[in-house]
Amino acid sequence: MIEPQRPVVFVVPGDLHLTDPGLENHRVAEWMVGEVNRLIRPDFVQFIGDNVQDATADQFRLFDGLRSRLDCPHFALVGDHDVKDDPAAQGFRKHVGETYGSTSLRGFRLIRLDTQQARPVGLVEGQVAWLRAELEAAAAAGERVVIFQHNYPYQIWEDFSGPGIDDWRALVQAHRIDAIVCGHTHYWQVANDGRNAYVAVRSIGDPEGGAAGYCVGLLDGEDFAIAYRTVDDAGPLVLITHPRESLLATGPPHVVVGPDVVRARIWSEEPVIGVRGRIDDGPWFPLSPAGDGDWSAPLPGRLEKGEHALAVEAEAGPGGRASHQIRFVVDPTGRYTPVPEVRPKVTRTDFC
Repeated sequence: MIEPQRPVVFVVPGDLHLTDPGLENHRVAEWMVGEVNRLIRPDFVQFIGDNVQDATADQFRLFDGLRSRLDCPHFALVGDHDVKDDPAAQGFRKHVGETYGSTSLRGFRLIRLDTQQARPVGLVEGQVAWLRAELEAAAAAGERVVIFQHNYPYQIWEDFSGPGIDDWRALVQAHRIDAIVCGHTHYWQVANDGRNAYVAVRSIGDPEGGAAGYCVGLLDGEDFAIAYRTVDDAGPLVLITHPRESLLATGPPHVVVGPDVVRARIWSEEPVIGVRGRIDDGPWFPLSPAGDGDWSAPLPGRLEKGEHALAVEAEAGPGGRASHQIRFVVDPTGRYTPVPEVRPKVTRTDFC
């Protein structure tokens, strides 16, 4: 009997902007490392760029000391602050490593791009050719693709254009990308452009729109789920992993067409006492343990065509409660075309 592949779990901290030890962003980054090692235990951590503020050797050494304490594999992207006064990224290469690359993990091709090969954003021809080859190789291998890059295409008050960007747009439109995860914005936002799903992770250094923290992502076949945990959060972390959130749904495989299940992943340092779910304003129903921190239950009732709300709540230890809410789509015909949308809508920022 062939065992099903485990989901891929990753953590993306927001831009760190490290300068000196002991400052608030450094303390939050240390908290993140502790949570990664103790609570989440992901397959990898992806630093999303702007790891340091001024690209000095001391700042890179501070970053090295931080990431060296991680108990899992990690990767780091180049952000504009990582190449300040160093357009060739020599300091980054010396202290961190190559500026782009890829990894295959349990059916996913995880592609890391260097969008700082031109300023303010761009990819040189060599990297564009490499990206094209990676996407073709992933398709030939039957791998799903997730792209990590520093620059977010829908950053307000910026122009996502430069050398190689038209080629980038053509490639991500021609090849189905499961998710494109970015930094740079300082604020949190999720976008669906009708073809691909995007995530912009709120910064740890100078966060906007809420407290600093990190993003947890889970990939499992057609499912892609995300949650953001802030430094103010305590207790368990709940992530609904199925059905797929409507904002992240990019095609018919991501909608409920008939009898289905609710699945959630619960991370907790205390024993989980119980997990329950609720559709719209209906009654609460229990979820049962399904192994490896997963809980599940049949999707209750015969749901009408359209968008529905789903909440999952977990209780762990004395007084520890957490919940996650999403909206998902039901269509018994299996037809679905996403409407472009961003959430939350952001109209101003102090960092552009």
